[in-house]
Amino acid sequence: MPIAAAEQNRAVLAIANAGDDFLALASADSGANGANLIAAAGRVAIDLGRENADPAGEVKNLAAVDFAPTGLVQNATHFAIMDAAVGGNVRAWGRLVDDAAQDTTVSQATEDDILRVPAGAVVVRIPSGV
Repeated sequence: MPIAAAEQNRAVLAIANAGDDFLALASADSGANGANLIAAAGRVAIDLGRENADPAGEVKNLAAVDFAPTGLVQNATHFAIMDAAVGGNVRAWGRLVDDAAQDTTVSQATEDDILRVPAGAVVVRIPSGV
């Protein structure tokens, strides 16, 4: 189930000239402080394709992102783009939605399932002039 465009926020400004990005999943809105992150899922490196930003200033993940099984059944409703694999800062955050921009959840049916975020599903808008 794809992730729609991240809500614009002050953290997204860091995406434009950022280094490595790491995708984290959250059980509720993470906000700028990274609350509600699903620690067991960890973080996975993500290529947001800055070099391929469209005229609206949107960047997307260029490949699917798989999270290893967590050992627990997890349900993610939000995401955060982090600047480090461990610790670090939130660069951008948003809610998970389907193709129709309706709220959705990425879930594991069992603790042995992976959580998969499809290519092109993480969309971050970079405000103009950044």
